Amino acid sequence: MVALSNVRFSKHNDDVRSTQDALIAAGFSIPQGATGVFDDQTRAAYAAWQRKLGFTDKQADGFPGCASLTKLGHQAGFEVACRHPGAIATDVVRFVKNTNVPKSEATAQGFAVTACEMTGAPPTWVTGVKNRANLLTLMFRESSFNANAVNTADVNAEGPVQVDGARFNCSRGYAQVTAETFAENHQEGTSEHIYDPVANISAAINYIWRRYGDISRVQQANPNRPPHPY
Repeated sequence: MVALSNVRFSKHNDDVRSTQDALIAAGFSIPQGATGVFDDQTRAAYAAWQRKLGFTDKQADGFPGCASLTKLGHQAGFEVACRHPGAIATDVVRFVKNTNVPKSEATAQGFAVTACEMTGAPPTWVTGVKNRANLLTLMFRESSFNANAVNTADVNAEGPVQVDGARFNCSRGYAQVTAETFAENHQEGTSEHIYDPVANISAAINYIWRRYGDISRVQQANPNRPPHPY
């Protein structure tokens, strides 16, 4: 069984190696071989696989999705688990705000570093990747480094009112994730409280991996580009 959540850019694990073996067996070149590291060579090979499946140039971005990886697994003889392993039911999500969390970049950075360690995201997601995209830019734009921030006016602000006084699916916390996004991308080993800094940022990281493939593709995280919802 190969977990989609493990086959992400920059990750190093056996699921990446299985994917690389499958790509090589299918005739796609990875010069360094099946190293178990999802690097630029692996991304190029995966993009070629996506094009073979009929993806357009824009769709063939080299970042695995459930459908394309499942088809590769079917050809190579492995099954794919698309559901994030730490996912929780939405009725488990809790909405109690934090106490005594300073509103500062230094505090937010510490939590972001821990979230990267929990999820396996590279440290450069905090300090900045090649195009300077980083979590701190995203968090500042989303919440001004306020761990208890809640948006009661956006399009997601629907559902029953919770103990924090806001509707169920309002965007909350440092990274402004909705309850549905938080539950679907919840990181195993973190709190079920959506305002919890590490749990909130970890869910955002997992969401970015699943939707964008890498933080470099998130405009909201790029200080060189205008703010844009992610």
